[in-house]
Amino acid sequence: MLPIPENYAIYPSVLPVGRKMEMIISPLERAFLFADGEEFIITAIQTDGNEDNYETLLSHKSFPVTAQDGVIRFSYTYPDEGQYLFWLIREEKKIAELFVYALEEDLYALTPLKGDFHSHSIRSDGKRDPAALAGHFREQGYDFFALTDHNRFYPGYEVDEAYAGVNLGITRIRGEEVHAPESNVHIVHVGGKSSVADLYFRHQEEYAEEIAVYESRVPADIPEMYRYRYARAMWATDRIHEAGGLAIFAHPYWQPKSSRMHNVRDPLAKLFLTSGMFDAYELVGAMGQVGINRSINLWADLRGEGLKISIVGSSDAHSLEKSATFSHTFSICFAASDEHDAIIDAVRNGKTVAVEAAGVGYDRHYRCYGNLRLVSYAHFLLQNFFPKRQRICQGEGTAMRAYLMGEVDAAMLEAQVAYSGAYRDRFLGRIPPVLPSAAIRDFEARARAVHATGPVTKGSRIKPKVVMEKK
Repeated sequence: MLPIPENYAIYPSVLPVGRKMEMIISPLERAFLFADGEEFIITAIQTDGNEDNYETLLSHKSFPVTAQDGVIRFSYTYPDEGQYLFWLIREEKKIAELFVYALEEDLYALTPLKGDFHSHSIRSDGKRDPAALAGHFREQGYDFFALTDHNRFYPGYEVDEAYAGVNLGITRIRGEEVHAPESNVHIVHVGGKSSVADLYFRHQEEYAEEIAVYESRVPADIPEMYRYRYARAMWATDRIHEAGGLAIFAHPYWQPKSSRMHNVRDPLAKLFLTSGMFDAYELVGAMGQVGINRSINLWADLRGEGLKISIVGSSDAHSLEKSATFSHTFSICFAASDEHDAIIDAVRNGKTVAVEAAGVGYDRHYRCYGNLRLVSYAHFLLQNFFPKRQRICQGEGTAMRAYLMGEVDAAMLEAQVAYSGAYRDRFLGRIPPVLPSAAIRDFEARARAVHATGPVTKGSRIKPKVVMEKK
């Protein structure tokens, strides 16, 4: 996607409600440095403000500001959680629109992270190298990903070994996709410390004995046609929880090409979602658009009946170049940090939004699902943060794959990691912005002085500064 060029940025872009905040509007290119003493008007707009009509906007607040050292500084207190818009006006002409988001303290303390909880490598039926896959995800601006090869937990360790000793900007979530024998129910296991699939592959007799016990424990109201799959799901989710992981109910509307039948019928999907055995539901993912639509409405119906379950978006990526979901269906987690356990805790605590991206280029837009408060914040981030940071991470992901083949060293990769991390922290107000130095301001002042003495031009036409009067 081509970048949309912008002249100015505002810092911080995410800030707390109720505190008087020092704000800075800074140019993104030297040619847009503010001249010292230059005067402007700022109009502050609460986009979810309360107005009686559209003709007399009482909630808008305007005040004068004066530029100094190439930037504009002002103070502002944000009364409510939500998005705010600043118009920067010079000589009655609006020269910039800048958006920020104010948060209550609980959400302000969390870090927004983009990620995927379901993907595959060449170690099962995917097409990419496990460690290289991490680079592909980072190239798309992901902060975390789970490698969940079918019945294989170990390929994730291959990623860890390949990047051992390197500070990465992307976090690998431990995982596997569990297919209990004699069941077509797919369960994504993330976060656990050991494999569940190994238990039924390496200890088949013990597994058979345990399943017999679980079949006797299936609730009496479960229809006979579903009991054997229900028992195996009970066994799998229990083992996932014993390993310290989360059990995600995956893509009930997936259609295998061999049959074109949904792998889980509606009645069974409802039983699973209301059973309490699953920690999260893969709301959007590799189910086709019709399947995604049905999944969303299944969740909405059950939510209306009181269902409370965390939701995630995942790609179930296999072949990236032919995938309809890679970089298009994903999760946003609001976590205490970008560490593995904090991300798992965010899912466990319902601090997630499932996202579908549609369109390309300037027409790209997003559909977000989850708690309204989180969805509102997610939309702001998807417009103002994640796409810009993705362009920074693009080089980082490419360097990750080059590092695997010995083309670049760890120092080059870690320098890019530091840059993308600093951008995030400046946006979130955790570190101060980098302001134009005296040398930069002097450079632009000299360039403007030379420009002022040059001709007035348009294309190849040159006009003198002063036109002589005709006699």
